Order: sequence, then structure tokens, then C-alpha cells
Amino acid sequence: MARRQRTTGRRPHRAVHDVALGGLRPEGEANSGSRAGRNPAIAVPVALVVAFAALGAAARGAGPLPGDLAVTRLLQGLPADGLTGLVLLYAGDAAWFLPVVAVGGALLARRWAGALCLLLVAVGAVLLGDALKALVGRPRPSADPVARLDVPEGFGFPSATALLVVAVLGVACYLLLRYRVPRPVAFAAIAVSVLASAAIGLSRVYAGEHWASDVLGGWLSGGALALVAVVASRSWRPGGRREGDARARAAR
Repeated sequence: MARRQRTTGRRPHRAVHDVALGGLRPEGEANSGSRAGRNPAIAVPVALVVAFAALGAAARGAGPLPGDLAVTRLLQGLPADGLTGLVLLYAGDAAWFLPVVAVGGALLARRWAGALCLLLVAVGAVLLGDALKALVGRPRPSADPVARLDVPEGFGFPSATALLVVAVLGVACYLLLRYRVPRPVAFAAIAVSVLASAAIGLSRVYAGEHWASDVLGGWLSGGALALVAVVASRSWRPGGRREGDARARAAR
């Protein structure tokens, strides 16, 4: 009964914290023999991978998928001198500075493990993006149906920029919750991260570098990578000790 009262009486921000972590809880707070608390940690990344695999199979060596051309024309039809057009024009330039800002912020806060985690996620995102592009082999949009700015060569699925941004910002938001920064700061960071991920992803379509399905593939694969990093970060601590075990020993 006491356990039930403590569970149902959780403060609202703790419930948001649990949802943000995909239902994960430290092992010291859950029955070690129960798998219920760990299932979302497996189910959500698996669902993202399955969705990505289905989308990648449809995009393999293909041109625009249903809806791609419509989204591109909608975005490129926005006034270039309007606020939305300017945001989409320059948002992509900020994408590759985000890992530097995230790692630098963790270092300034003296969160060495967090900085290392963010660095590994950023490097892993770049390598994963290149590998997936070579595997799917989907060409980028051509200049015939859409307007293109300075489009790089190579394959387009998934968008490596979208993958990188979602992976790094996702892990950064998790670390803010884990390190128990003030709630307004954490929630503001989550909101900004969501908006930044959307704006940067759509900016790639606006510039003609990617189809909308390329960006969606980047969001899916970036989300899966972020969740895998979160699970690994929560499961192990420096020295090989599990985080749940360390907390359980500290509680004794």
C-alpha cells in the first residue's frame, strides 16, 4: 500500500521525466525480477528501427515517394524574404555547431561522462548516416522538379543532418533531466530542441538537398540512436558498474 501511494503520488515533473526517458527507471527503484519497467526501453527503439527499415526499403534507389514533391513545393513556395523562409534558409547552417555547443556545455558543467557520451553520439551519428546512405543508395532530388540551392553530391537517404541533430539534442535533453537541472530550464531546452530539429530538418527540403522522406528517415534513425545511447548511459557507469546497482548500494 505504501509503495502504491508513493507511485501514484509522484509529482508531475517526475512523471514527465519518466515519459521523456521512455519509461525507463533505475533498477534500484524497480523489482529486479520484473521486466515491465524495461520493455519500453526496448520497444521504442525497435519500433523506430522497424519504421526506418520500411521507409528505407521503399526509398531504396527510388525517386520521390508519395507526398515528397508536394512538401517540397509547399516549402519552396514560401516567400524567401519572410520570417519562415529566412529561418529555413539559415537553420541548416546551425546544425553542425550543435554538437560542439552540447559537448562544450557539458564540459563547462564538469559533466565529463555526459560530454563523452555526446561526443560519441555525434561521431556515431555521422558514421551511421554515411553507412545508411550507402546501403539505401537513394539519389538526391534533381534540379528538374525542384529548385536546388548548393546541393552536395552523394546519396540522400537518410538526411545525415536530421539524424545528427535529433540524436545529439535527444541525448542532451536526457542528460539535462538526469542531472536534475531546474525544471523550467529542462522543459525550455526540450521545447527548443523539438523546434530546432523540425526547422533544421525542413530546411534541408527547402534547400532542395533532400526529399521529405529523407528527413523523416533521419529523424527516425536519429531517435533510435539517441534512445540506444540513453539505455547504454543508464545501464553502465565508469568502472563497469550498473547505475541501478550503484544507486541501490547507496540507498543502503
